Amino acid sequence: MRQDVQKIILQIRRRWKKRKTKVISILLAIIWLAVMVVLLTNWRMFGRTANGDSIKGIVQWVLLWLFGVAGAILWQFYCLFLRKKRKIKRLGVGSIVVLAIAMGTGMFWIMEWIYNPQMFTIPYQFVSLSICVSAVVFLIFLLLCNSLRLAVLLCSAMYFIWTIASYFVYEFRGLPLQIVDLLDLGTATTVAGDYEYSMTRHMLIVGVIIVSIVTSLYTGNKYKLVKGKKAKVLIRVAGIFLLVGGIRYLGWSDQPESWNVVLNGNRPGDSFYNYGMQMCVIRGARDSIVKEPDGYSVEELQQVSDEIESGNAGSSKKPNIIAVMDETFSDLTWIRDFPVSEEIIPFYNSLTENTIKGKLLVPVLGGGTGKTEFEFLTGTSMRMFNSTPYVVLGKKLDASMVEPLESQGYKTAAIHPFIPTNYNREVAYEAMGFDRFLSFDDFQGERMVRDFISDEACFDRIEEMIKDEEDPLFTFCVTMQNHSPYTKEYENSVELLEYTDSQVEQYMSLIHESDRALQKLIEDLEKSDEPTVVVFFGDHLPTLSEDFYEYVFGKTDEEMTFEENQNYYLTPFLIWANYDIEEQQDVVTSSNYLGAMTLETAGVELTKYQQYLLDLREKVPAFSGTAYYGHDGRFHEYGSGGREEEYLPLDDCINYNKIFGEESRLDEFFFLKNDE
Repeated sequence: MRQDVQKIILQIRRRWKKRKTKVISILLAIIWLAVMVVLLTNWRMFGRTANGDSIKGIVQWVLLWLFGVAGAILWQFYCLFLRKKRKIKRLGVGSIVVLAIAMGTGMFWIMEWIYNPQMFTIPYQFVSLSICVSAVVFLIFLLLCNSLRLAVLLCSAMYFIWTIASYFVYEFRGLPLQIVDLLDLGTATTVAGDYEYSMTRHMLIVGVIIVSIVTSLYTGNKYKLVKGKKAKVLIRVAGIFLLVGGIRYLGWSDQPESWNVVLNGNRPGDSFYNYGMQMCVIRGARDSIVKEPDGYSVEELQQVSDEIESGNAGSSKKPNIIAVMDETFSDLTWIRDFPVSEEIIPFYNSLTENTIKGKLLVPVLGGGTGKTEFEFLTGTSMRMFNSTPYVVLGKKLDASMVEPLESQGYKTAAIHPFIPTNYNREVAYEAMGFDRFLSFDDFQGERMVRDFISDEACFDRIEEMIKDEEDPLFTFCVTMQNHSPYTKEYENSVELLEYTDSQVEQYMSLIHESDRALQKLIEDLEKSDEPTVVVFFGDHLPTLSEDFYEYVFGKTDEEMTFEENQNYYLTPFLIWANYDIEEQQDVVTSSNYLGAMTLETAGVELTKYQQYLLDLREKVPAFSGTAYYGHDGRFHEYGSGGREEEYLPLDDCINYNKIFGEESRLDEFFFLKNDE
């Protein structure tokens, strides 16, 4: 019986071996035909241009279509039906050059056709540079894999996946994907499930073309660079050298500066359209490398430190300090007073007594919460960084407002009612010296708003901590209630009266709820005998539809002036105390100053660095990564020649010493003196 089964299995194997090629050819022919049907039924999409139906654009697309698709059809036809015997062949130098150029062109097309509606407005020099970079990337894969099939598969998959990820990141955050974002992949994955994804036809078409080309390669000859073992080792070593050399060239050499690719800090998406995705990704990676500022000198910084007088001596009674960075908290009617069913933040607007409030210039739009909180806690502006500092710097962030407060007897706690590893907060908060870090697990059973812990639950927990703690308490709370997307079930309390957008109404209703929670917190603290200071601010504006923002501003992004565009980076802030403080209204400042301003209001002892920030604010009222606010009451681009700019190089040097100074860091500048 066993022998009979073995004979049957052997017969099946023999028949499969004889018919395998025919079956595979039929399956691949079906795939090939399906691809052609998809391409031909969507041929009109290949004629789209950024400039309408211009003759030039149509000719370009038609040529690309004819040569690209005709070549693919002929190649697949040859692989499927004409090739009789498949062999292992070596690629010659000429073939490698042609393949690299072809793959470079293909990868450029993959990225731009999916992502960029203005693909054919990209200047030819940037198209050529992008193709060259993609060709080198393909060569690296080819050297490392020693297989044309595998190199094409891996290279195509990498570019395709990156482009799709970039498309959705831009859709949800309004910011293009950069290499440094990969360092914070954990945070991205925790919030990714809250969004709705819809594949575009462009993605599907590119996907079937890639599948078609890769499958046709697997029916043809196996093309390799070399055959011997020693030769394989040598080409892989060459591939590693090319990879390392390419990274060093693109990241640290001076030559790429001559390409003149400039990222628009206010509308980075425009840069991606103008220069192409790959060029802007390279530019962003270069900008993320923090270099020693021009004129950096520890001796000169020591002189600056010696000249700064100490700040507040510190009062005997230390007030509790509550810092709340409220997710997407803003009032868009600031920009234009469009009609709504009820006031969005009535309590915030009504506060005047013992209150300092106004507009806060933050470094991000639509996302990047960690960057705003980094500025608040450390005083360092995002002018120095293109990446999220928590992720890149981590344990280097020991110089913040936390340790100086602890040295004055404060207990400290950080609160974020969500995933504790987001933005590498666990590591950053530990480096700063927080005594406690409360995250999602510490709020089990608390009130939820949609799928997030409510602001009210956070504020109630802070009040409990103040009652339980004998020492003065500093709490820093990053809320989650108002986080996007705004597509979940929620009973809206605020409605638009002349515009229809359910997501905007949900967002404004959530902010209205935050304002109500703020009111409860302030009213409870007013009844308390313990002196308390509250600083409350929004981290950034929300990601809402371009149509809505066009309605609010009355013009498109392209029509807005640089100064008008800065409204995207302004959020409300207030500093309030349950005792008498000097009141101020309509203040304009930036998040890197706000921490020092809060400590000054609280009357605690200031470090020399915090006093320096307050002095700098007298010279430069507010500044961010892309603009500064001058004494003329206007926003300016860096390099515009305003007198405020002359003070910023010193700030770069001071912050470089604080974070990267290592053994040469001026600790007496950033920490309080230890009298023990």
